[in-house]
Amino acid sequence: MRIAFVGKGGSGKTTLSVLFAEHINKKYPVLAIDADLNMHLGSLLGFEAALPVEKHISHPAAVSVIKKYLKGKNGRIKESAHFRKTTPPTADSGFIFLTDSENPIFQEFGVGDGKMRMLAVGTYDTEEIGASCYHNNLAILENILSHLIDTEGVVVADMVAGVDAFANTLHAQFDMLVLTVEPTKRGVEVFAQYKELAEGAGVYDSLFVVGNKVRSDTDIEFLRKNIPSDKLLGFFRESDYLRRKDQEGGALDADELEAENKRLLQVIDKKLFSVTPDYQARLQKLFELHRKYVAQASITERFGDLTDQIDPTFNISLFIENHGSKAKKE
Repeated sequence: MRIAFVGKGGSGKTTLSVLFAEHINKKYPVLAIDADLNMHLGSLLGFEAALPVEKHISHPAAVSVIKKYLKGKNGRIKESAHFRKTTPPTADSGFIFLTDSENPIFQEFGVGDGKMRMLAVGTYDTEEIGASCYHNNLAILENILSHLIDTEGVVVADMVAGVDAFANTLHAQFDMLVLTVEPTKRGVEVFAQYKELAEGAGVYDSLFVVGNKVRSDTDIEFLRKNIPSDKLLGFFRESDYLRRKDQEGGALDADELEAENKRLLQVIDKKLFSVTPDYQARLQKLFELHRKYVAQASITERFGDLTDQIDPTFNISLFIENHGSKAKKE
């Protein structure tokens, strides 16, 4: 299963990502992904040392290693430069199984263990200032997710702030998107923007809302008035525990939360596992996004026609059924 916490900067999505990761980790292995420009997920999960830049999956050397692994024996990718952010997997690709502790991507770029592991996209290098866009950093995460088998664990992503997930394939790579909305006019405007984009992208059914930083019944009434009831999962109240941890620093512990906030994590858990993932439908969506992306003149002029990277006969649902939890050994 895959869940991404999304929202504007400062809305509390990182905190909710950590708390949900800890909650669900009591039952399943977790791959936590820090896809935010401001990286705080690791420290809040209890990974003490800051991740060296060489471990950021968007670091150029890391990108090269990861793409080589994911390419595997996929002959539809003619050169490394042709491996674009939307390039879909085939039966000959190198897949990453979430529970495979020996996978070289996890070994080289992950932190943690088979129970709780984290990958970080990374932030800008000094050389990229004024000359790059964070979308470029996210491309390798798109590749990893499209080649990731997560049937025996849960991916929890702290997504890039704002609506940037709609500028790539990330919005289509999760079973559930949880939008953190503060009880303010700006918060409601963010929901309206997400709603419009999610409807246009065909993923509105996957979008749900958590009212965050709620202080009073007035806040709850405001959110209920402005968010459709079938989309509003509940409310995360202002927490004395979280305020104290913000001042002290260190890892968060979901068990220390107030009872009402713990119940919200259970609601999110129940909603996520009410979804039956359709892996083939997700792959077909990736095919559609790949065709759209590689049709751009900037791509065709440089690389030619990359639509032949799609193997229309590849059935990823059958592939998963046949391979189970075992990593594909080369």
